Amino acid sequence: MIQKTFDQEDWFHLGAATDTVDLINDHGRLLRSLNFGDDDYLMCIYQVLPEVLGERRPRGRSGVHQSVDSFENLEIVEDHLGLEKWLRDNDERAYRELYGGADTAFVDDVIAAVHDPLTVSEVEAHAQRIRGGLHADPAQAVGSAKELLETVLKSILGLHGTGKETQQDLPKLVGGALDELGMSPGRLDMNEPGAQQRRKILQSLTAIVGAAGELRNAGLGTGHGVSRAPALDPAFARLAVSSAVSAATFLADAAARRAVGDYATPTK
Repeated sequence: MIQKTFDQEDWFHLGAATDTVDLINDHGRLLRSLNFGDDDYLMCIYQVLPEVLGERRPRGRSGVHQSVDSFENLEIVEDHLGLEKWLRDNDERAYRELYGGADTAFVDDVIAAVHDPLTVSEVEAHAQRIRGGLHADPAQAVGSAKELLETVLKSILGLHGTGKETQQDLPKLVGGALDELGMSPGRLDMNEPGAQQRRKILQSLTAIVGAAGELRNAGLGTGHGVSRAPALDPAFARLAVSSAVSAATFLADAAARRAVGDYATPTK
């Protein structure tokens, strides 16, 4: 990534973030090789990057490196580079290996479904927390999935900000959103082919949304301070989170398609 995208200014920004500007400046070849397109630029990156990441290798009396500390700047560099997103967009194999991309690919679908009145940044923030927490912190992933649903539902209903009118529970929000989209289970035209099955699916969607909030409120997701919170099985957390995210994706997609007149559900 660095070899393909960095210019001199990027190196100095990274140096400032990791307190390694002097290291970058003092390297005999790094910036020169970059600016002149020399063949040894990649080798220069390999020489500099470990110390930018925070590697510290004390020397013994013989001058030989004796021990290596952990990369203390790794998270800073990851955030500065936007590494996870870049790999997701440009190197699927590396993304899967580093971030479990295949295991959380369903989260990307909700981002792709988002259009006005939602903003991508709001949904991406929830998606990032879900992706990072699904294995390391299942309760965080459950709590973030609930928040993602709230964001999507409130946006469909035009409930922006934090005013009193936005303080509604999930069952009320999903009922209002389905009604707004012309998709309330009770309003489907049952003479249409597949209407009975659509009704069952929409009723199940309503139940999934409600259960996501109940799971969080039961202390199995972040958002409430709970003493001696019960443990959440990671496999069940994945089922709950993926179901909630799929519901949010469907609703976001329906809202976007409805906004351009490309989505219609037969109703009475």
